[in-house]
Amino acid sequence: MHAMWSASDKEAWKARCRENARNFESEINRLQSDYIDPLGFWRRYDEFWEHARRISAMFKTPLFREDRERLWAAYSTACEAMKQAQARERESQRADSSEKRDLVMSKIREAYFQAKEAADSAEFAQADALLSEALAWMKNGWEGFNTVTQLISSMLSSGIMTWEDREECWAEWKEAQALLRLRRDEFHADMRATRVGRWRDWVEENDELIETLQAEIDECEELERSARTEEFAAKVRDRTEAKAQKIAALERRNEELEMKIAQAEDY
Repeated sequence: MHAMWSASDKEAWKARCRENARNFESEINRLQSDYIDPLGFWRRYDEFWEHARRISAMFKTPLFREDRERLWAAYSTACEAMKQAQARERESQRADSSEKRDLVMSKIREAYFQAKEAADSAEFAQADALLSEALAWMKNGWEGFNTVTQLISSMLSSGIMTWEDREECWAEWKEAQALLRLRRDEFHADMRATRVGRWRDWVEENDELIETLQAEIDECEELERSARTEEFAAKVRDRTEAKAQKIAALERRNEELEMKIAQAEDY
């Protein structure tokens, strides 16, 4: 304290310090109680951290050293507790998302193999129904699942997927849909066309699928560039490589079909 201050100045400064400490205590108490449900069911994180920033700025005001240390400890404890709660909630959300992603991916794989093995219109319709069911499952919540899954899962999680998990499911769904379209077109072509005409249809359909896969590769590359985590970027790279391998296989199949067409026409 400045040596030239009068006794009244000193008393005024002390009174101000005491008043600041009382204000601090009130604000920290509010910080600890106003943004969390007493039972811990909800927390208003944005409002908490906005209030915490205001309190942090208040430490520039005069305080007795012991009050400053005590109040800073209380403030830091409140912030750390909220930070840990926020981390636990994020981890819980990731776990919820992973659980639902696995269920959706299982349904998409079921649709994929149904489309791959379908041999008549009824079986293609079943693959289409499975894809529609998987698409409905991608929405928030547990609507569309069977009663047991709805009852158990709704009590344990929100049924909301992260952006990364949703994008992964969406990419796989589009791939299964493309296969279904290709296989259904192949089936219809086989029913209505001559052998050479049927082969030509397949070449065209394969070219369309190659174009679709290439467009999906372009989308994957954009997703990789904008990925928020390295883990998601690695998953996208794996999908890109898988799609590139499928394109190569389709191109080989088209070469075989063109050779068969040429042989049949020359015969």
